[in-house]
Amino acid sequence: MSEYSVVGQKLPRVDAVEKVTGAAQYGADVHPAGMLYGKIVRSKHPHANILSIDTSEAEKLPGVRAIITQDDVPSGRRVFATNKVLYLGEPLAAIAATDPDIAEEAAELIKIEYEILPSVQDVTESIKPSAPRLHGDETKDGPNRRSIKAKIKELSGDQENNSAEIRKLEAELEKYADEIYYNISAETHTEAGDIEKGFEECDVVVEDTYVIPRVHQTYMEPHVSVASADSSGKITVWASTQGPFAIRSGIAGTLGIPLTQINVIGTTMGGGFGGRFGVIITHVPAVLLSQKSGRPVRVQMTREEEFLDGRPAPGCVIKLKTGATKEGHILARQALAFWDSGSVSGASIGSTIRVRGVYKIPNIKVDAYGVHTNKSGTAAYRAPGAPQAIFAGESQLDEIAERIGMDPVKFRLMNMREEGDSVPAGGTEPKVGYKETLEAVADAAGWWEREADENQGWGVAVGDWTNGCGPGGVYVSVHEDGSVRIFHGSMDITGTDTAITQIIAEILTVPYQNVTIRRGDTDSAPYSTGSGGSVVTFTMGNTAKLAAEDAHRRILELAAERLNTDKDNLELKDGGVHVVTADPPKSISLGELAAYSLSTTGGPIVGKGSFARQPSTPALAAQIAKVEVDPDTGRTRVLKLVASQDVGFAINPMAVEGQIEGGVVQGYAWAMMEEMQYNENGNVNPGFVDYRVPTSADLPTVESVIVEVPAPNGPYGAKGVGEPPITPTLATMANAVKDAIGIRVSELPIKPEKVVEALKNNGHGA
Repeated sequence: MSEYSVVGQKLPRVDAVEKVTGAAQYGADVHPAGMLYGKIVRSKHPHANILSIDTSEAEKLPGVRAIITQDDVPSGRRVFATNKVLYLGEPLAAIAATDPDIAEEAAELIKIEYEILPSVQDVTESIKPSAPRLHGDETKDGPNRRSIKAKIKELSGDQENNSAEIRKLEAELEKYADEIYYNISAETHTEAGDIEKGFEECDVVVEDTYVIPRVHQTYMEPHVSVASADSSGKITVWASTQGPFAIRSGIAGTLGIPLTQINVIGTTMGGGFGGRFGVIITHVPAVLLSQKSGRPVRVQMTREEEFLDGRPAPGCVIKLKTGATKEGHILARQALAFWDSGSVSGASIGSTIRVRGVYKIPNIKVDAYGVHTNKSGTAAYRAPGAPQAIFAGESQLDEIAERIGMDPVKFRLMNMREEGDSVPAGGTEPKVGYKETLEAVADAAGWWEREADENQGWGVAVGDWTNGCGPGGVYVSVHEDGSVRIFHGSMDITGTDTAITQIIAEILTVPYQNVTIRRGDTDSAPYSTGSGGSVVTFTMGNTAKLAAEDAHRRILELAAERLNTDKDNLELKDGGVHVVTADPPKSISLGELAAYSLSTTGGPIVGKGSFARQPSTPALAAQIAKVEVDPDTGRTRVLKLVASQDVGFAINPMAVEGQIEGGVVQGYAWAMMEEMQYNENGNVNPGFVDYRVPTSADLPTVESVIVEVPAPNGPYGAKGVGEPPITPTLATMANAVKDAIGIRVSELPIKPEKVVEALKNNGHGA
């Protein structure tokens, strides 16, 4: 049982009623008077030069009020394609009309002349010399060429004495001509120890290539923005976003408009998962169309547009090599990764280091490249990059455990880092709950007594994540009836408003139901960081705690004055202040103090909290699945799925369980069914008919096990909980399928046809 009265309790969400009754206002519910309907005109080719764009016929259509192209962007920043399109569905223009059907008709009347160019959809093809160049001649050296060039540079300081060695290295360089990679958008390289020596000392070395597809965040609500520019130049934007302040900055930077002229109102979100960060394509066109037409404009994406021009999680190809001793000590790991960044720079290449996992690996080398393809750019998706890298790393650990004849859980426990060990980013490991979390899931799942019938298998994997933090501000006010009001600017996507409310109710000792929370727009609320990266409860929880403590100090000052005693004699409890030394008891309620404060020189009871940055500590998620695979159809059925997670401290255990379950389901979907499939023309499976997501029939009940190893800087020890649960699931499912059929499927998703093919290729079946 929790030692607290409010935090640590399973309490209903503060927004539960408005959501279930339909009172919550989503982006599509915003309908200002005189609103026009926006439509984005998109490229019909994945790669082409634009020869001309003719909008004259569309402009004549009755009901059309504005048409914009890149020529209408005052700052010159790229909003629409001008000379060249780089993916199917790239925006070329936008229309505002009095009716959505008129906007659709006008879009068809815009004449665009193209010179079609060859396109490339696959990263392993895009890096070849034969691939079309998307952004000029962007080439980078692969790992061996980089290493050789570094040696040549080192020897060149004394070229006269080292000329023979240099010539030898230059000749060796030519052997790796295939390591000149094209269409590279970014690169990162990490090395520790002596990788060659490490592999030489290994008894077992395993190599494999892991292929992970792009997946969409599949939020229920498509992207939507409503913009209204008034005659004074003031712009109001209603946005379904995870970060209103980031949207404000993005619009200001893109259009060259002062921040003071932009007010962003965050609407209730129908899911985000990282896909609603930054200025998505609907925001700026809506503003430009409103400015040109003089009327409010809504731009809303269709589901097909979401798949064409949303910002999904990047896919990647990871070549991984791991070595260990026969006793089970991992000595070396080397990775080469190619991430699909699409038409723009980005992708999660820095997350490739997560192939190291939470293990003591003295020798490691990681080379990662972002690769341009003729697809839309990518964005965050629940623990960006971690599920992909951990899928490769945890899959390979099972292969090694099998080779040396060691139990997969014991193998992981033996190699896990402990407090004081060095960490990949530098420094030492803080107090962590790695082993406790893995042991908890093993016990809960019955791992040590596990049994499996024919075609059944068990899989285990772990994944880690460390929540970030960011700036935020919170105001807390106490009112004459003893109620408490919270005001802030952070978006609630996972019940974080509920956690903030619990923290403040706990500190001010008022009933949970007597605390209300309100979110302001960017004109009224204090700055708040975006809601993602598992930062909200950590950042805004700390901020709220500071605000409540500030109010607590003011309450005791007022009570000491009112009760004519010293503050040290006072205690705040049960919604009132009590004199601990008084006999008979003497006290005053918060309501009475709030009323009294209105006539004092200090004024009303208002607490302020401001927070920016404190280091967090890692959180581990560990999962075990039991599956049954039909060898004839390849269909996999999940019989058991148990997930444990170190959450530091569960502010609201019910919300934490919901986050664990949600992450597990999304990870399962990525492992077993979800993928964005692109053909040679850049077309993608455009909706939920062709892009399969799981239903309740696909999964058993997910059993959640909460482990609490407190984070020193978290509110009440809490850590971010939203992202860790997706990190191990891909590998958990892959390891369970391997255990069931005896064959490793290294390319996701593990669809039935891949299982059947793998079995046939290994002599099973017809």
